[in-house]
Amino acid sequence: MPRKQQFSSKQKKQQLQEKRKRKQNQADKFGFGSDEDSVKKKEEETDLKKDVEERRLNVQPVGTAHERVNKYSLMFGRESKEEIDKNIKQSKEPLPELNSTLLEAKVEDFAVESPDLGMPKRGKWSYSMSKHKLELAEQKEFREWCSRLDEYYQNLGRGSYYERNLETWRQLWRTLEMSDVILFVCDIRYPTLHFSPAVYKYITEELDKQVILVLNKVDMVHPSVSVSWKRYFEQNFPEIRVVLFSAFPDEQKLVENTGRRLLKKQNIRKPGWAYGAESLIKLAKSHFEEKKKRNDVTPTGDKPGVSEGDEGGGEEESEEDCVTIGLIGQPNAGKSSLINGILQDKKVSVSKTPGHTKHFQTIFYSPGIRLCDCPGLVFPTIAPKQIQIVSGMYPVAQVREPYSVVGYIAERIDLVSFLRLTHPCVEDEPDTPWSAWYICFAWADKNGYHTARTGRPDVYRGANSILRLVVTGRLCVRLVPPDYSPDTIEDSYNDILQELISFASKEESEGSEEDYSEESSEEEEEMEKDQKTGNKFSLLQVED
Repeated sequence: MPRKQQFSSKQKKQQLQEKRKRKQNQADKFGFGSDEDSVKKKEEETDLKKDVEERRLNVQPVGTAHERVNKYSLMFGRESKEEIDKNIKQSKEPLPELNSTLLEAKVEDFAVESPDLGMPKRGKWSYSMSKHKLELAEQKEFREWCSRLDEYYQNLGRGSYYERNLETWRQLWRTLEMSDVILFVCDIRYPTLHFSPAVYKYITEELDKQVILVLNKVDMVHPSVSVSWKRYFEQNFPEIRVVLFSAFPDEQKLVENTGRRLLKKQNIRKPGWAYGAESLIKLAKSHFEEKKKRNDVTPTGDKPGVSEGDEGGGEEESEEDCVTIGLIGQPNAGKSSLINGILQDKKVSVSKTPGHTKHFQTIFYSPGIRLCDCPGLVFPTIAPKQIQIVSGMYPVAQVREPYSVVGYIAERIDLVSFLRLTHPCVEDEPDTPWSAWYICFAWADKNGYHTARTGRPDVYRGANSILRLVVTGRLCVRLVPPDYSPDTIEDSYNDILQELISFASKEESEGSEEDYSEESSEEEEEMEKDQKTGNKFSLLQVED
C-alpha cells in the first residue's frame, strides 16, 4: 500500500478556497450575476452612493446556490468608532439622579417632523416597465430618501436606527397593497415608539384603508397602564380603532411599578385563546360584511383553518371571496405571536430575535378571512438608539456598545436596588458614585462572568445580560402616557380595566420571590441561547 502524501495546512486552505470558488460559480450559474443583465445591474447599483456605512444583522453563512439567504436581513447604519468611544467614556461617568418622569412619552416625542421622511413611498410604475428598470428606479428613489433622512439626522445632531434594506420595505408595500384592513401591532410597553404617524397617515389618506391599532403584550404591564394607553390613542387619533391583545393572558400579574425583582423565568407554553382575539375577529367580520354587501359574496364558513404560502396556500379563494387583514409593525412587536394566538396553535415561527420573519406570509383563519404577516420594520424616528435597543428592535447579541444602554435604563429605574448590587469600590472608596460601567462590572462579578485569560469580570457580558432581562420583560421597563396616574381612570374605561384585572387575577402566582443573584452561569447561558430554543416568556411577580 503506497504511503499517503503529506497534506499541509496551507494546501488545505487552498483547497477550501477552490471549493468556495466553485460554489460561487455554481451560484452565478443559477442567476446571481452570470447573465449580462445581472452584471449590468450590479454595475449600475454601485454608482448609487451611500452616505452612511451600513451594517447587516442576523447574517447567515453564505454559499447556498439556490437562494440568497441574507436578502431580507436587517440593515442599519453602522456607528462610527468615535461615537462608540464617546459612549463608553460617558458610561464611566457618575449617573444622574433617578427621574421616573423620563418614562412619560408622547407620539410627538419620537416622530420625525416631515411625513415624507417617515416612510419611503413606492414610486410610480407601469406594466410596460421591465423588472430590471423598475427595481433600479426603486433603488434610486430609496437611496435618495435615505440621503435626505441622513441629512436630517445630521442637522438634528443625533441619529436613530431605521431599516435601510429596500427588500424589507418592498414586503411592506406588498402587504399594504393586498390588505383590506391593516393591524398596526405595537408593544404596550413602548407604544409611542412603535407607532409611526407617517405610516398611519399614508394608509388612511393615500391608500384609504382602515387601521386597527393592536396594543400587544398587555400581560407585561399593569392593567391601568394598558387602559391609559388605549385612552391616549383614542383621544389623540379619534378615527383609529384600538384593541388590547395578549397571546398569553393567563401569565399576566398585577405589576404597577417598574422593576421590583421581576426576575423569575417560566417555560414557554402552547398558545391558547388569546385575550383580545375575539374583538379583532369581530372587527374583521364586520369589515367582511361591508365588503360582502358591495360584492354580493356569500361566506362559506367560519371554522379555523390554515394554508401557508405567498399566494394564499391550498385554499382556492378569489380576491372577492375573502377579506385580507395585514399585520405590520416594528420588529419584535409580536405580530407572529398574535397570529398564533388567534389560531390557538403555533402556525407561524416566532422568536425573540428581531427580524425573524423574513418574508410576508398569508394564512387563512377561515375561508372568508385571510391574515397576512409582514416582516417587522424599524420606521424612522428621532428616538435615542438606547431606547430602540431596550424595546427589542435591535438584536441584543449584536450591540457593539451596551454600556450606554444600561445607563439609559439606570436613569429611569433603580437598577442597583432591583439587582441587589454591591459597589466594586465599597471597601477602598465607599463614597464612589455609581456609573453604568460599575453596574455592569458588579453584575458580572456577582454572576461569575469572568474573562478567560485575566479572570476579571466580563463587563460586556454583564451589560448584555442586563439588556436581555429588560427586552424579555423579566425586568419591567415601560413608557406611560403624560400625567399618568393609576387612580385617574375614567368611568368609561372601568369595564375594560376590570376585565383586564380579572384576567390578571385568574391564576395567582405561587411561591415566593427569588433573588436572581443566585442564578448560576449555566442558567445564564440558557438565556443567551433563547433565540435558538424558542420563546420563554417572563413571569412577572409582585413584591410582598
